[in-house]
Amino acid sequence: MTKLSTIPQHQLSITCGLCKHHTMLEVANLIAVVGGDTTAHEVRQRARCHNCGVKGNNTYQIVYSGNSDIAMDGAGVRLD
Repeated sequence: MTKLSTIPQHQLSITCGLCKHHTMLEVANLIAVVGGDTTAHEVRQRARCHNCGVKGNNTYQIVYSGNSDIAMDGAGVRLD
């Protein structure tokens, strides 16, 4: 499992399994609240949907949000 301390410049994208509400959480903020030894999976289990209130019934993705301009350097854009 991925510890938050190893991904401080990322975000967690969490989607509710019941109502499909979506939220993005800054990992740096999560570290300040729950600590760096907490895993992304543990955050997912503890997350409560702000829309419907269900807890733990969700999916998550780790999203890298730093240096997106560098990441896009190799991306080709076609305008037809």
